[in-house]
Amino acid sequence: MKLVYFNGRGLAETSRLVLAYAGADYEDFRYPLEIIDWKTYNFVREEFIADRDAGKLKLSLNKVPYLYVDSEVIAQSKAIERYLARKFNLMGDNELEAAKIDSICEFVRDYKDAYQGVRRLPEGTERDEGMEKWFNETLPSRLVDLQEILGENGYAVGERCSLADIVLYSFLTQFFDNKEGARNSYNNCLRIRDIVDNVANNENIRNWLERRPDTPF
Repeated sequence: MKLVYFNGRGLAETSRLVLAYAGADYEDFRYPLEIIDWKTYNFVREEFIADRDAGKLKLSLNKVPYLYVDSEVIAQSKAIERYLARKFNLMGDNELEAAKIDSICEFVRDYKDAYQGVRRLPEGTERDEGMEKWFNETLPSRLVDLQEILGENGYAVGERCSLADIVLYSFLTQFFDNKEGARNSYNNCLRIRDIVDNVANNENIRNWLERRPDTPF
């Protein structure tokens, strides 16, 4: 397998965490990316542009990340995550558990979309206030609600780790720049704390975090 993305965490990191948890052997291919200005999406990505213009990315519709496996291309980050979760037995023990895992992942996607709305607020007082409200009120409230549909035995669904556990861990420990605010947001959510701790204490996950490249995003 070959996972293709830029030299950053971004949309590929949850898949990398799944692969790490599973102890999978794969090629972590990263296009160089120099960030000039995030606000205007001004990047230098010469190798990516060259491959795109040469038609090498047509099977992913010129987008990354994509997963190359058995001479086939799987595009879109969520499709990759679900494929890997099924491949490595991280989608529960039956179709009902798989659907519940899927729904938890979609709730997390909703939360990410809501946060991006806060990030797009004008710089200054309005954004500062929006961020304070997000980490002190909005996110904690949403996590309290989410906790009600999670298992009580240290796993999101069923009796073992699933994609939902890894997605929650990735969201709450990797997604936000404000690590302390994210960590504090689930102080009152024992089930979520147990899930995050279970994933964090996995040896394969710890090893990945120690050896992964240090990137700007």
